[in-house]
Amino acid sequence: MTISPRLASPSARSLSRDDHEQVVIRQDPETGLRLILAVHSTVLGPALGGMRIRRYPGGLREALDDVMALARTMTLKASAAGLDLGGGKAVVLDDGDASRREERLVGAARAIDALGGAYVTAEDIGTTTADMDLMSGHSRYVVGRSVGNGGGGDPSPITAQTVLQAVRVGLEAATGSAELQGRRVGVIGLGKVGGALAASLAGAGARVTGCDLDEDRARRLAEEHGLELAPSAEALLSMELDVLSPCAAGGTIDDALAGSIDCSVVAGAANNPLTGRSVADRLARRGILYVPDFLANCGGLIHVAREWYGEDGPDECLLVERAGVSLERAIATAGSEGTTPLEVAERQALERVDAGRP
Repeated sequence: MTISPRLASPSARSLSRDDHEQVVIRQDPETGLRLILAVHSTVLGPALGGMRIRRYPGGLREALDDVMALARTMTLKASAAGLDLGGGKAVVLDDGDASRREERLVGAARAIDALGGAYVTAEDIGTTTADMDLMSGHSRYVVGRSVGNGGGGDPSPITAQTVLQAVRVGLEAATGSAELQGRRVGVIGLGKVGGALAASLAGAGARVTGCDLDEDRARRLAEEHGLELAPSAEALLSMELDVLSPCAAGGTIDDALAGSIDCSVVAGAANNPLTGRSVADRLARRGILYVPDFLANCGGLIHVAREWYGEDGPDECLLVERAGVSLERAIATAGSEGTTPLEVAERQALERVDAGRP
């Protein structure tokens, strides 16, 4: 594929990477809570996005960069999925002290509630449905609750469903067939979404190799679903694959890896798996199709959005189906324009946001 240089569209300029509506940092010496809330856009509706609890070796600065990038991605995801929602994200810096977890979650819920509905949270890396149940007792702006608590339950299975759909669409575009039987798929991260995805891929006949920092979890999944295990992400990235599926934290693939990985498609559950836009260009120049992450992993957002909207909300199955159609169109448009599906999907998502401005 030939990549043509493009000028930033008005939409891309008007919602730049640091053009957030508000960013709140809350630190509580009593509980040790260190929380960052980032609201990127509320043009289409309240900013919905998960809250993750994660260690950041670079401290507050690294966490701030992460949450701002994730919030912007949530704007893209909501728009691309056809939801009348904006993008936001929250991170709690994990210091390894689990004894104050409940207090910190309550503190985070109160900080979210103080935003008055600009941001609605849900579960993410390091948080659970049970955490959302707890937080919902202290804020109206929490989704992803358990079914017993009036919510929709764990969104991970629906996320895995849209990633699987993206894998099939990507294979069809890159190889001419969406068939999974006999395909070699590498899954980095076998957590709630990656594990469900790996199981579905294996069930469809793919030869799945996975890796996870939790070796016991990886071993259990391998035994249950017939997966092969790689000793590390580095080892998996050196394998010859049909599909590489990053399903852990973001920033997995940098420019150097884009020049060395051997696969036809990159499609996974991780948000922001590329270190920069130029990485997608380099992959395309090597004939590797990168499926935009916010179209691949939008199932979870679609699921929790239904909880926010209630019974009158959009149909979940229809939105999942439309996400697949949008991906097909982005890939086709990219081919005709000589650019990448990432460029096209991002442009279209931001144009929808701009169209919603008063």
